Amino acid sequence: MSMDAPMEQLISELSLVGFVVGYPFDRQRLAPDATQVKLFIDDLSETKKLDGLKFTFWDERFTSKNVELLIKPLSLHPVLAKTVVDKFAAVQILQAYLDYVNKKENR
Repeated sequence: MSMDAPMEQLISELSLVGFVVGYPFDRQRLAPDATQVKLFIDDLSETKKLDGLKFTFWDERFTSKNVELLIKPLSLHPVLAKTVVDKFAAVQILQAYLDYVNKKENR
């Protein structure tokens, strides 16, 4: 399914109940990327396309760097490397969130 499909269609077809949003937390200051992420979610929320859906901001500071270090020996073309990093970083963010939720529920 294409990510440029209308948001409502994606929510319905994928039976989404929420989102985990990668957020570049920084203890010292608000990072420019963090501002962009927050504005995007705020704008999306104002469209009412997220009505009824929960979303969680999740720290993503080290995910991209971890993936970059893992794929560096593969010497991928920069465009392909960026695609791989983005996809695997998203997987790491979601998995970290799911691990956290499962651990919390098993206490």
